[in-house]
Amino acid sequence: MEAMEESLAEEVINTLAQVQREIERTFRDLWTKIASERPIQLGTWEPPADVIDRDDEVVIYVDVPGFSKDDIRVRVTEDSVEVRAERREEREVEGRYVIRQRVRESLYKKIELPVKVRPEQARARLENGVLEIRIPKSEVAREVQVVVE
Repeated sequence: MEAMEESLAEEVINTLAQVQREIERTFRDLWTKIASERPIQLGTWEPPADVIDRDDEVVIYVDVPGFSKDDIRVRVTEDSVEVRAERREEREVEGRYVIRQRVRESLYKKIELPVKVRPEQARARLENGVLEIRIPKSEVAREVQVVVE
């Protein structure tokens, strides 16, 4: 009888964990879809990114279409990268606007890195609307031995 109760409890726990993962995936997919389809209405857009863990470096690609290198700010710590960009569309036109949606755009992306890196050696370049960030891995984990008194 006890084995049956344990089996039932384990099944319930596994089912609840599966439901939780499905709910989290659904909300993540929903927000990704909304942000990609309506970035201006939501304010700041979170762009898609790829993170590649190589032997000696971490390489990140972030889509930043329409932004120039002067619009983009990259902040790197030993365990994360933040990308911010903001652009104002200020242009004189003949006539009057019927629709004006490209007045101001901004994006923000924070990426938690899979390993410790050397932020002071980070390099970034922009090509064809894709920001490439390369950061060498930290050779030594920052750790100290503590003497027990």
